Amino acid sequence: MDRAASVTILILLLCAIAAQGVPIPGAQGRCQCVQISSDVIRPKFIQSLKYIPRGSHCEQAEIIVTLKNKKKVCVDPDAKWLQVLITAKKGGKQHNSKNEAAK
Repeated sequence: MDRAASVTILILLLCAIAAQGVPIPGAQGRCQCVQISSDVIRPKFIQSLKYIPRGSHCEQAEIIVTLKNKKKVCVDPDAKWLQVLITAKKGGKQHNSKNEAAK
């Protein structure tokens, strides 16, 4: 009886050690973007942008665009249209804060 319990505990322990390094699908620890699009998205359809920097969970930076129809699209962080959009948004915010300070 003691031998069977010891073998069972040993097997469970080995399974726990082996499963510890296996990633769980859908959990944090993996890239969220499987497909990346370079297609231009018109700013009027964009609700929000989410930037996820590269790290131990993913080797590349990711940008997830949420559209106004709630659809999420992963876009290429190096896409020219996206860089122009981000620069325009930053410039607009800085410009507005300067105007407000001058008033």
